[in-house]
Amino acid sequence: MKFTGMKFFRRSKKPPQQPKPSKKSAQDEVERDKYRVYNPQQNDYYNYAAQRGSVFAPWLELPPPILERVFSFVCPHCSDESYETCEQSALENACMLCDLRDLSHAGQVCKRWRKAAVKLMYHSIRIDSVHYCEREIDLSERRKRRSRFDRNGLPEDTASARLQLLCRSLREDPTRLGSLVQYFKTPYMLRESSTSTLARTIAVLPNLRYVDLPEGLFSDDPAYHTLKLEVQARCPDLRKMTYIGGSERSLEVLSRGNVWPHLEVLELARINMDPAMLRHVLAMLHHLRALKVSDCRMLDDDIFKYNDTLASFPALEEMILIDTPRLTSDGLVAYLSRDETQRQLKVLSLSNTGVQASALHDVLAQAPNLTALSIINQVDSPFPSHSGPLPPLRNWSLQTLRFEITASPATASYASITSGYYNYLASSLFAGGLPRLSAVYVRDQDFADTLLGLPPPMPGFAGGQQRPSSSSSAGMFGMGNSSLSPMNTSHFGNAPPRFSSNNPFAATLGPSRGLSLNQTLEVFTKGEDDVDWGSIRMDPFDAYGGVAGNDSRGRSGSTSSGRPLSSYGLADIGSGWQAGGGARKSIVVQGTGAGSFLAVPGGKSLGGHGRSGSTASSSGVKEDLWPRPMSSSGAKGDRDLWR
Repeated sequence: MKFTGMKFFRRSKKPPQQPKPSKKSAQDEVERDKYRVYNPQQNDYYNYAAQRGSVFAPWLELPPPILERVFSFVCPHCSDESYETCEQSALENACMLCDLRDLSHAGQVCKRWRKAAVKLMYHSIRIDSVHYCEREIDLSERRKRRSRFDRNGLPEDTASARLQLLCRSLREDPTRLGSLVQYFKTPYMLRESSTSTLARTIAVLPNLRYVDLPEGLFSDDPAYHTLKLEVQARCPDLRKMTYIGGSERSLEVLSRGNVWPHLEVLELARINMDPAMLRHVLAMLHHLRALKVSDCRMLDDDIFKYNDTLASFPALEEMILIDTPRLTSDGLVAYLSRDETQRQLKVLSLSNTGVQASALHDVLAQAPNLTALSIINQVDSPFPSHSGPLPPLRNWSLQTLRFEITASPATASYASITSGYYNYLASSLFAGGLPRLSAVYVRDQDFADTLLGLPPPMPGFAGGQQRPSSSSSAGMFGMGNSSLSPMNTSHFGNAPPRFSSNNPFAATLGPSRGLSLNQTLEVFTKGEDDVDWGSIRMDPFDAYGGVAGNDSRGRSGSTSSGRPLSSYGLADIGSGWQAGGGARKSIVVQGTGAGSFLAVPGGKSLGGHGRSGSTASSSGVKEDLWPRPMSSSGAKGDRDLWR
């Protein structure tokens, strides 16, 4: 019995103790019992859930299309299908990285949600360098590579690290993840520096439609030759490509039909090649929808005209021509003479071309489906009026017009040679030839007064015109007063009328005909300074004296939505006119030949020339939406709206 003494040192097995219920769980059970007592109709639900062994949640059984639609609101940029770069397609007042994090957290709920979230996350991928929120302040400190001797180390390159992690994830599962990616957007510095990693990522994306590429690839830089071959071989479904001067040989390769046959958007800059060859290349792109040509001196009217030996110029939805002085209105009229081009063309932008404003009516007459038109030109001669009155601009589908005519630097500083061009535009609006027009961009600060028939503002030292007194303020802005019609020569004071008797455009207007509007018209005016611009909204009146389509009788503020964006990422109509930056906004209510200024809710009440009206005080007093005249002592009743 050598080891009998060891039995006294054995540990006795104690029965397992039941865990004591925590105070929090007991309290939750009490609250649940109270809820069942006061809500007896829910007992069936709890019994049904207990029988199934889980809680019934209908949101976990939503169909995949509805679930993807819900997730698109959690992360909006995952639904971005525009052909714009990473910088141009960024969302305002949003943090794309935080939205993507929320979507990834939603994908961890269950397998059904994960499948829908993964499909959406890899549909349109964008890599951002920083968080556009307060979270970046804390994360930037954590990313610094600190050491004992360097307490404030340099931060790591987060964009490059994110691209490497994405490349690893896509290459590990190229069949399921790589086939989902259709749009891939990266910052400028990342795509210029991480060419090798970008090429390894693109190699597993067979269904890619748009990708941000370095600029050297577009000009056939030898340093990006390998990347370009990778894109041509691995991404046959690409929809947008750019060719810059020096890549004429690569542009000719498109005529074979085996390289990017599904291109929809083509951008050409400083291309110098035979126009016949260029026309043959464009004819081979059967899916081409948008074309942007800039600084191409060889482009002339012959490229649009009919030729027996060459294919027809393709019918486009959007065409942007910049710095093409040899292209005139004759070529555009010949291009729009075909039925398929008239049906397709919707956006036309002309900047420093041979198309003159005096021949613009011929182009509009041949484009029945045009919705946006932009003409930007510098002139050194007045508007041609010696040949008689020209027909006004007429188009029944035009909604946005950017009419920016400025004087050439070679002309004299005080030579007003652009007034005839804007008078021609004003006469076209009075003639009612643009009934669906909703936004006008001009480079004349007095254009809004031209539409109202008001004289230009006189300086304080001028003695010819006196500012109207307060007693005549109500009559001046009365809705039934026809003394301010554009054709009335009896303006107050000795100010000359806006349309004089020798004006060639005055013959097309009646003696007391005002501006008739079918919908709200927003007039964006800008002077010589590109920063200082104004926005005026003109609301139409219906037959009963109210604002047409608006029950608030003109109290709503300006609802300008910024520049019109192009789905192809090429349009520049309205660029530089974004809201903000001290822009002057006001509302003009247009009736029968007379108008009045209204306040802009939520800010200052500004007139056509930036004169402030009734504003909310800093003490929290509610703002008066209808600015009533104020006396010099502060009492309402004596002060007009011009101050």
